[in-house]
Amino acid sequence: MNILIADDHVLIRNALAFFINTQEDMQVIGDAADGHEVYMAVERCPVDVVLMDVSMPPGENGFLTTKRIKEAYPHVKVIILTMHDGESFVREALIAKADGFLLKSAHEEILLHAIHHVYQGQRYFYGYTETDLAQITLSKEDTLYETLSKREKEILPLIALGYNNKEIAERLFISVKTVEVHKANIRKKLQLESYAGLLRYALKHHLIDF
Repeated sequence: MNILIADDHVLIRNALAFFINTQEDMQVIGDAADGHEVYMAVERCPVDVVLMDVSMPPGENGFLTTKRIKEAYPHVKVIILTMHDGESFVREALIAKADGFLLKSAHEEILLHAIHHVYQGQRYFYGYTETDLAQITLSKEDTLYETLSKREKEILPLIALGYNNKEIAERLFISVKTVEVHKANIRKKLQLESYAGLLRYALKHHLIDF
């Protein structure tokens, strides 16, 4: 089982890798410190399970990276591994199509159980039953977000982080004109009229970290 570790703290990455590599049926094939690195690693490596931190500033956070991975590589399993508890974070994990949700304070054996669980195609949200998860419903804003295209979801956090049209175009290998069209579509679909509103939206929905 090939594991990828995503966390902005090198000590946590090293500790997790040391523990996981002691397991006979698991090996850590890479690690990453931010969302962009994680996505690139999944593109390059035969990853089975990603252990995904939520907060990895600066840039897109673990929820957004999870969404991108699950859209492009649905066979890759993603477990959100975070210090943040609470229903709002579980909701974001569900929206991102994460396969699991676990607190960093969890015992090592629970982590192993979660990895095996999701690898076998089952969802694992520690402390939550399937009934609990079904009751965590999507808000109107979440529904609006799902109307965005894959490319618009990539551009949204870049706009919020202050990238200009040329910088976004160079980063995503598209034209400036295409960026302008996507930006207009994003504001229309999310019903946002200003950059300030878009920034508040991105922060509220944990799409970026500073």
